[in-house]
Parts: sequence; C-alpha cells; structure tokens
Amino acid sequence: MRSSETTVTVGDATVNALPAGARARRAQASHSPTPNQSMQLALATLREEEADSARTMIWVGRWIGFAALAALPFIGGSQTLRIVMAASVAFAIGVGFWVERLASRQGPAFSETALVLAISVSPGIFAAVLYFGIFSAVQLFPALAIYFFSRRESLTWSMALYTMNAIAQAVFGALVITHQLADPGLITSSQPMIVNTIGHVLLQLGFLGAFVLGRGSHKASRDAIARMQNAMQAAAQKEALLAEARQDLDRALAIDAPGRFTDQVFGDYRLGNVIGRGGMGEVYEAWHTGTGDVAAVKLLARSEIGEPHAVERFLREVRAVRGIDSPHVVKVLAASDEHAAAPYLVMERLQGQDLASVLRAGPITSEVLLTMLAQIGAALEQAWARGVVHRDLKPHNIFLCDDGTWKVLDFGVAALDDHSGTLTQGKVVGTPAYMAPEQARGEKVDHRADLYALAAIAYRWLTGRPVTGGKDLHAALYQTVHVMPQKPSTLAPLPDDVDSVLALALAKDPAARWPTAEELRAALATALEGTLDPRIRRRAADLLVAHPWGAVRG
Repeated sequence: MRSSETTVTVGDATVNALPAGARARRAQASHSPTPNQSMQLALATLREEEADSARTMIWVGRWIGFAALAALPFIGGSQTLRIVMAASVAFAIGVGFWVERLASRQGPAFSETALVLAISVSPGIFAAVLYFGIFSAVQLFPALAIYFFSRRESLTWSMALYTMNAIAQAVFGALVITHQLADPGLITSSQPMIVNTIGHVLLQLGFLGAFVLGRGSHKASRDAIARMQNAMQAAAQKEALLAEARQDLDRALAIDAPGRFTDQVFGDYRLGNVIGRGGMGEVYEAWHTGTGDVAAVKLLARSEIGEPHAVERFLREVRAVRGIDSPHVVKVLAASDEHAAAPYLVMERLQGQDLASVLRAGPITSEVLLTMLAQIGAALEQAWARGVVHRDLKPHNIFLCDDGTWKVLDFGVAALDDHSGTLTQGKVVGTPAYMAPEQARGEKVDHRADLYALAAIAYRWLTGRPVTGGKDLHAALYQTVHVMPQKPSTLAPLPDDVDSVLALALAKDPAARWPTAEELRAALATALEGTLDPRIRRRAADLLVAHPWGAVRG
C-alpha cells in the first residue's frame, strides 16, 4: 500500500482512504470483528471462566487438605498410609500454590496449566481413599475431581485422569473383594462379596457418570457459544442487507421524478423523468422525437461538467461500450460530440431489474447464478480483449432483463489501456464490498480486479452476505485489503468445494485468482456438485494455510 493518502469515490461521496500507516491502524481498531474473531473471543471467554473455576477449586481443595492434615494425628489406621497421605496432600497443596502464582502471568491460558493439578491431586486423593477405605464416603472426592477436570478444554487430560482413577479403584477393589489383599482402610466393609462387588460397580459407574457429565457440560458450553455465533452471523447478515436496502431506498426516493433537464431535447431525444442517479450523473427516460422509440439518456452531473477528468471519464464510457459488441452489454444508440457543453449518452431502455433487487427479493437457485456468470463473464471477456476493465462491478451494475438476458451496466469508471494511468490519479474508484484489494490500495488494475468483483458477487449470492461489512468506509476498505471473509459454508449450506473455489477467486494476491471468467464459472459449477478437481482443492488448501478464512493478513 502506498504511504501517501488517497481518496475513494463511492456513489456521490468522496472521502479519505487508508494508507499503510496510522489511518490503517485506526481502521483496524474500528472495524467490526469478523465472525471468526467473534468465535475466538467467545472461546477465550470460556477458557477464562475455566481458569476462574480452577482457582476456586484450588482454594477449596487447599483448605480440605489442611483440614485432613490437621486431623491425621488424632485418628487411627495404618501408620504407613497416614504418612503417604500426608506427603501426597502436602505435595498437592504445594503444586496448587505454584499453579496459582502462574495465573497472574498466564491469564486465560492458566486453564491449561491448571491441568497439572490433575496429576498432583490424584495421588493424595487415592492415598486418602486407601487410608479411609475404598468403600468410604471419601470416594466422593475422586468423582468430584473427575467431573471438574472433565469440564476442561483438553479431552486427553480429562480422559487420563478418569482412566487412572478408574483403573486404580478397580485393581485395589478387586484385590480387597477377593481377599487377595487385606483392606487397609480405616473404615472397612464386612459385607458379603456380592454386596461389595455391587458397591464397587456402582462406584465405577459413579466415576464414569462424573466423566460423562463433565464432558457433556463442556460440550454444552461450546454448543451455546456456537448458537451465539450463529445468532451473531444472522444479525450481521440482516445488518448488511438492511444497509443495502437503505441504499436502494435512497436511490428510489431520488428517481422516477422530473429532473432539471426534463422536457429538454438532447440530440434526437426528449427527456422525461429521472430513472437513475449515480456518482457521475443522472439517467433520464427519453423518446426519439421522430420515431417515438424509448431510450435512456445519461447526462453528466452539473457539478462534474467543469472537471476535465470527470468529462473524460464520461466520454471514456462511450468509447468503452461502443467498442464491445455483446448482447450482454447495454447498447449505445447515440452520444454527444466530445466538445459538447453538456455531454450525454443515449442507451437502450432496459426493462427488468438490477441484480441488487433480484437478490433482495429472496433466495435464487445456483443454476441462475451460473447463467449470470456465463453471460456477464462473456461480456467482460470481450471488454478485457479490448483493453477495458470495468472496475465497478456490483449487483447494481448487473441487470436482468425481462427476457432473461443479463447485461453489464455503467462503464463510467472503466479503465482503458490508453488512459488508465492518468484519469484517476490519487483516487480509488469503486465500491468497497466488491472492490479488489489492489484497487483499494490505489494501484493500477487489470482484468483480475473484475474477476474478484465477480467472485464477490457470487459470494453475496450464495451466502446472503457481502464480502466486507465494516461499520464505515475506512473499516470496509481495511477488510478488503487485509481480512479474508467468513468461510462461505459457515454462512449457508454449501459444499466444501465452494469454499475452495471462492478462496482462490477472492485471494488477496491477483496472481492466485482464476485467470478467466469461464474458468471461475466452470469451477463453481463442479464445486456446487461436490466434484471439484482435487488439484484445485489442494491449491485452495495451500492458500488458506497462509491466509485462513476470517483471518487478518499481516
């Protein structure tokens, strides 16, 4: 990214854009967290809760240990087991103090260190079980320890603690029940073998129940976080759709009404009401004064007429669309002289609706998406062959005619090979949600910027959400340059292959993207069927290792 500050033009607004320094950092601080980042935040909160509960367990266990040590001199039982139990409990208390000190330095990561307690506590608990008796109420303590550690993040550690206690209890219980070993406990059982066996089985079931309950509690917490994440994603999707609706409402309120040139004649056409407004000018419905044929006349905005670059950009659109002979590009019927005081462009009057309206109306099949990509892609391929890069592809600039034909609109900010380095110097022109990263950086672009925009449109179509969704323009531009969007299959029921295709299509590096629109369409078609070429999957996997979905690129 260049160090000098640039500007970006979006609709009628021109604002400062992000350079690489302080403004980018400010945008990073202000942009909305991605769903992946929100999930990480939620999991970090869960780990912090686990650390807090571990501190409580240390505190409670410490005082129970002190109480046990204080009571040992006053009760009978095996002298050897009393010594072993005292040493084991003292060791566990010491480890507890050490682990607790680490908490101040490790924060939420303390929950992982606290698992060391699973090893330090187990000998003391088992010594207490042997001392007081394998059928005594002391068996509550290993069950509680199993439950507590089974709620931790690590399945391995909790499984190890459960297995260790269950095997030890089973071995010593079997030896005592079968009279292979005299019961060393202070509290012994004089019941028949069958009763002791049943009691032992019930203890094992208690251990297993504590383990299952603890893991179930942990899973329930994670599931609750996942549900919260889904709710956040749904809210973000609604917010993005609401923002689009607001934009469309603003446009709707400003059109289908008389404009300042209504009833005036430009060339052979008399102008009617305004049917569209944009950053460069207005579009009027018009009729040929001789034949009565309907058309659409685009006029440069009054504020832009005195700007040489704006006039040249307007005339560039004339040159761009006149040179493209495609049924999927709006036809140019006439145009003003290049030296006219009020430049205008006469185009065919289309009947239908733009893609933004189509998407807002509800879900659309993937077959329609593939048809759109084929037709719009063919038009773009012709434009690129003539050295024309659209640079502002978005749902509002793709039109579905009533006869089912898709057309590209508005080449007003197109880059031509003979002009692209001068007319937008110092400005970033386009729409952030569909703008390629290199375009957001103010760099010279080629056809791969249009391919990125086409992929961003497909992402919006399939997931219901735009690629970027920052709270303001700076945040949206920052996300465009630095942040991979959320994984598509987490936003909608899509095959994993679609993730792979869109990962390549939305790559921050232009060289990693699809080289042609047809290859993008063909790959997406096979991905939707779940039959993507394994080589493409590997390419996408390699790309995502370096820059995962939802991650910020350094």
